[in-house]
Amino acid sequence: MDWTLAIDRHRDVLLRMLALLLAVTGNAVMPRCERTAAWRVLRPAEAALRRLVVVVKQVFGIEARVAATRAAPVIAGDVPRGAGTGIPAFALFDARKRFEPRRAARGQPRIRFFDEVQVFEPVVIATPDDMVSAESLNRRLLALQRALGDLPKQARRRARWEVKRQASRADTGKYIAPIRPGTPPGHRARGKHPVDFALRECHALALYSLHDPP
Repeated sequence: MDWTLAIDRHRDVLLRMLALLLAVTGNAVMPRCERTAAWRVLRPAEAALRRLVVVVKQVFGIEARVAATRAAPVIAGDVPRGAGTGIPAFALFDARKRFEPRRAARGQPRIRFFDEVQVFEPVVIATPDDMVSAESLNRRLLALQRALGDLPKQARRRARWEVKRQASRADTGKYIAPIRPGTPPGHRARGKHPVDFALRECHALALYSLHDPP
């Protein structure tokens, strides 16, 4: 298999998906329906890129360089926290899948009296045309764009995190798989969008590179 060709081809598909998303986003607020549609493309694209990073790491044999540990500097006084407006680092690992059933939260007992005056607050019904914040979406898009611009760097980041996870496993005995078991985040069995095809292909490539390394 020509791994370089496969990586470049799927990276180009994700870049086209990113260009499509950037064309319809960028504002601080946007209609709810447009933001929902953008999330439906962004989540599978992120999952596909995570698997493409796994392929790059496995195919090219990227290893982590363990640097010497240094003590953190001691700073006197309170340090103000940042506003969180910078570009976040791309999330290299899927969110862990929940296997236990979710329990519905029980409401508090409602006690009413005959002489009580009840005031009912108006119910606000969300509509597709509501203007909602797109800040989180825009930051995730920028993180995706930065990661797509330098796949080897993301592979080195992943290698370093895997070393840390192996050390954590030695202490706790808990195994953390390189790829989340089961279907990847954003997977749609009958999805016909190009990003659905990219996710299926990248997931298959990642599994192949892990079980049958080149």
